[in-house]
Amino acid sequence: MADSGEGEKSWSQEALAVMLTGFMEVTHLALVELIKSRGGIGPWFDEFQAKVIRELKNPLTEGVGMSDEVQLTDVTIHMTNVVFAGVKSDFDGECSG
Repeated sequence: MADSGEGEKSWSQEALAVMLTGFMEVTHLALVELIKSRGGIGPWFDEFQAKVIRELKNPLTEGVGMSDEVQLTDVTIHMTNVVFAGVKSDFDGECSG
């Protein structure tokens, strides 16, 4: 971890990848528990995913250039969709197996 000289931490790409992977796994587990507590996947799940995507389209990206903001938002939405699809797949597998 290098110091940018401005009092903020600068993380390596590897460290950021580990943090992102951990965040995705925690999100996945939380969504599985939410599905279980709601009695299964229903229309509410797709509505919730759509709400999450709408919120992500307005990220807090202070200090990020416009082209980077668009790219980061696109990647964030893609990764969110990956998590939701994985949860659906895993939950469907639990129910059928």
